[in-house]
Amino acid sequence: MHPNKHIREALKYAEERGWRVVMSNGHAHCRIYCGFGHHECQMSVWSTPRNPENHAKDIRRIIDACPGAASHES
Repeated sequence: MHPNKHIREALKYAEERGWRVVMSNGHAHCRIYCGFGHHECQMSVWSTPRNPENHAKDIRRIIDACPGAASHES
């Protein structure tokens, strides 16, 4: 679980939309991958981003921009 509540909520948002969250070591807390097989839709989630709220917004933006996002909403 990520220590920042905004990023935790964004990761939950990802999982609810079919994305995979894969834990990692080092600077990246984890990596998220599109659950629809779009290889361009992935992102590293940092352990200690400079601005956690903006990082959480970026996570949601990547998820919402995925071509599979529209088909998942229905």
